[in-house]
Amino acid sequence: MKKAIQALVLLLIASQAQAQYKSLLWKISGNGLKDTSYLYGTMHTADARIISMSQRARPYFDASKVYAMEIDPDGEKNMMGLMGKMMMGKGNSLQKMIPAKEYGYLDSICTAQIGFPMSMFDNVAPVIVMTIFEGVSMGLDQTALNGNTPVLDLYLHDEAKKAKKKIIGIETAAEQLSALGTLSFQEQADMLTQEVDSFQVNKNSGQEVLKYYLDQDLDSLSVNDDDAKKDAKFYKALVLDRNERMANRIGEFIKKQPTFIAIGALHLPGDAGVIGLLRKKGFTVEPVL
Repeated sequence: MKKAIQALVLLLIASQAQAQYKSLLWKISGNGLKDTSYLYGTMHTADARIISMSQRARPYFDASKVYAMEIDPDGEKNMMGLMGKMMMGKGNSLQKMIPAKEYGYLDSICTAQIGFPMSMFDNVAPVIVMTIFEGVSMGLDQTALNGNTPVLDLYLHDEAKKAKKKIIGIETAAEQLSALGTLSFQEQADMLTQEVDSFQVNKNSGQEVLKYYLDQDLDSLSVNDDDAKKDAKFYKALVLDRNERMANRIGEFIKKQPTFIAIGALHLPGDAGVIGLLRKKGFTVEPVL
């Protein structure tokens, strides 16, 4: 039933919206800007097809003096403090928070794909474990986690460093992690359980997400992400509030210099997405590729 509803919504998007967001690369102009900036939707995976496809945007990346990403990894100073915010603290155990079946499945996936048992993550906030699990489902394996194969946004970060571009972190890691406080650890664990159950029903879900991305179909990506919107409080903190923050900051720094901006593709589409918010500020935002 869920798949049928998603298919119907996608048909409605195709017929009525006519693929409003059918591009990963968008140019930002107007509203008094002296130079054009570019906004590129990324996916946090090391899939070679995604890295290869990003080369289409390379001329625009090369022409920009500044590279902006969600978080500048070189700009984060207190890494130990950030690690602490990812942990649940003494007395908490993920194994006690989720059913044995789902925990066992996570253990097998972690051991096989990233080389560590779940016991290594037993005190990590469940939503962080959920992020790792989603990455694994889309091809984020041990080589990527070890840094041997960079995910797309970090690949672009490395290229920007080689080109001696100025690098901007749009947010801080502390700001991103603050969203975790909107749900209790048990609520996060319940979301993780649902995520594992859904994946076991449809083990191709991660590959479906990759296909939508490779098709540059942000509309379908957004529809596919509807499950994440079930908890309105969490979705507001993790997506909507961050969209507002990123759009506000992007709107300021592109006035100063032409910038190539790379943020998660799911932050782009919709009236409450970064593209829509920049348009509301008076900027012209148009697809390039």
